[in-house]
Amino acid sequence: MKDPIVERFLLLAQDARGCIHAGETGRLVPFDQRAISSPFPNSRLPLNLGTTPPVALVIDHKSIRPWITLMPESQFQRLSERLWIALGMFTGMLATLFVIAILMMRYQRSALTLAYLGYISALLFFQFQAVGLGAVWLPFWPEPSTHHLLQALAVGTAVIGMALPVFAFLRPCGHLRSLLLISTGLSASSFYLSAFTAEAYRVGAAVIPLLAVLVILLLARRLRDGEPGVRWFAVGLTAAILGGGIQAAAVVTQGTWLPPTSAFAFPLGNLVESICWLIAILMRLKSENLALQQRLIDEAHHDPVTGAYSRAFMTERLNNAIAEAKSSSGVTPGLIYIDLGDFKCVNERFGQARGDQTLLTFARILSELGFDADAIGRFGGDEFMILMQVNAHWSHTEGAAATILGRFREPLQIGGDNILLRPDIALLRITQDDKDVDQLMQDIGLALQLSKQLGGRRAILFEPQMRARAKMQDELRNELERAIRNHQLDLHFQPMVSLENLSPVGFEALLRCEHLSQKGFSIEQVFAVAESAGMLSSLGKRIIELALSQIGTWQRQGVWSPGLFLSINVCQQQLIDEQFLESLHRALQDHGVDASAIRLELSEGSLRADLDWSHQVLPRLLNQHILLGIDNFGTGLASLTMLADLQADYIKIDRKLVAALASLPRAQILARASRQFAAETGSLAIAEGIETNAQLETLRELGFEHGQGHLIAAPMSGPETADWLQLAARTHDQLHDLDNWQRQLH
Repeated sequence: MKDPIVERFLLLAQDARGCIHAGETGRLVPFDQRAISSPFPNSRLPLNLGTTPPVALVIDHKSIRPWITLMPESQFQRLSERLWIALGMFTGMLATLFVIAILMMRYQRSALTLAYLGYISALLFFQFQAVGLGAVWLPFWPEPSTHHLLQALAVGTAVIGMALPVFAFLRPCGHLRSLLLISTGLSASSFYLSAFTAEAYRVGAAVIPLLAVLVILLLARRLRDGEPGVRWFAVGLTAAILGGGIQAAAVVTQGTWLPPTSAFAFPLGNLVESICWLIAILMRLKSENLALQQRLIDEAHHDPVTGAYSRAFMTERLNNAIAEAKSSSGVTPGLIYIDLGDFKCVNERFGQARGDQTLLTFARILSELGFDADAIGRFGGDEFMILMQVNAHWSHTEGAAATILGRFREPLQIGGDNILLRPDIALLRITQDDKDVDQLMQDIGLALQLSKQLGGRRAILFEPQMRARAKMQDELRNELERAIRNHQLDLHFQPMVSLENLSPVGFEALLRCEHLSQKGFSIEQVFAVAESAGMLSSLGKRIIELALSQIGTWQRQGVWSPGLFLSINVCQQQLIDEQFLESLHRALQDHGVDASAIRLELSEGSLRADLDWSHQVLPRLLNQHILLGIDNFGTGLASLTMLADLQADYIKIDRKLVAALASLPRAQILARASRQFAAETGSLAIAEGIETNAQLETLRELGFEHGQGHLIAAPMSGPETADWLQLAARTHDQLHDLDNWQRQLH
């Protein structure tokens, strides 16, 4: 019997002596019960037949392949021996591939390795069932009565098993994918239904050529991609299609011209296919792993939000630049460090997504500006870095910084929103004296800090003396912390008077610290360090405590009049801080001082244009009955509209403008306009820095009613201020001439 998967084959023959010979064979008959132990069902015929022709009965559920051939026993014996050897090798190789598939799954679990494992499992199932090895070798194999059902399952599962790697490896799409799914489903389901009807087996076999054509079309598309693994996949698929085609043609045509080995054409093609597909899958896995490694490297080298180089990659490039500077004399690569000042406000106002889009746009613009750069990267949240080429002239670095400042003077149009960026830039030359990246970043931080202190939106070149300045600031910060902790701070008070009769209307509290002064630190340096070190809150609380305590002392001494006020210098950071205002309110209650006795004085230079004063600050101040004064008016750092919105109780004319009154007519025009502006907004106009009688007379002529300065009185301690107030009261009561009064007060 040429078909190894026929279920039962009966042979009846009469020999020359008239004896009847009967033989039973087939897949349901064990190998050792056949005439010859062979993969093919077989039965002996007498050498000399009688007058009655032999009769062969094929009993098979499908009953569609009655292939019978006749050959001498010796020839059939040799054929069987070769088939047993080939079958053993085939089964062993499939088992080996099954183990390899399991190992691949443990090494890299993916749809591709899972599909290959399913494919090899389907082939093994088909192999054990089709030839009958399962019933002989495996004790748990089902009873012979279910073999026709197992056969249908084995063939249908083999079709699905072959389709799995096709879909996983070739990844069909569109209409071709749909046709492949339909064809695979139709063929497999037909083979499954062959357990109940033989015609279904013929339908499943007829769909196989169509399925092969679709796979060939898919292969033709994928071969154009040039992937080596696809070529190996095509070789394997060609072998399987060729073997399956031979066997399927035999099924459809019921031809008898095919040799007995054609019954094993499909398994043999599957073996070649499984080996080629294993090679293709290994090549694909290797390619994917290399791509994954490259992607991980790219992700490590690039920022996920902006696509610019990452901090790790820029650090590596900086190390290389330092090494080149050390190895080659005269090589000083330029470094540009950009900090987008107040970028946090963009996220707060427009949201995180728009903030990320803004950073992406900023990075894209940097790359499009065409700098002579070695690398452009994002070093932090809103911080970017440009490392120039080693051979780039320093003028290119300075020019790049100027280009960046000029490019971002106007707002960016992002998603319908106007977003204005404020880049602060630090420039640095990488020299052979630089030790490592940490030192570079410390130096950049010093230059960047200076850029922010100067108002931002400028490029500052790092200079070695900045390190000494930073060391001095560290020392000052430590000393300031010690001074606050040990109560070494003190306040002096400078009167603000009516220019008509020099009677006091208020005082300005000025911070003094003898301990810090002896070490050469100015008060301006103290406030600058306090702001940069985040110590304004503790320093402000101490100043408030000293000021209110002094007012309480003056009240008990009886020298403080209800109409006087004390101005305390603050910055907008303190006014925004609700805890500062709460601590001020508690301090007023603790010292029994009315809120009308103080003014919070804010320098015009510290006003921030993007802060909504009328909604964020003024309501909290007015709720606690606290008034606001503006210092250094006339520096031109704030708009008149914003100054009008602040509703200040008084406006102090900048001392530089007062100093120029006697010699510069234009200064008088500005001073008169400032006084008029104060009058129109309902504020007092106070001229500060009055040093000469000429300045005093000019101010009176311009209509100024209030002022302060050393001509009237220098800053004094608390007890000295009390004596000054008593002297001012006595001299005012005596109604002496103004010049004599002025001399006594001074």
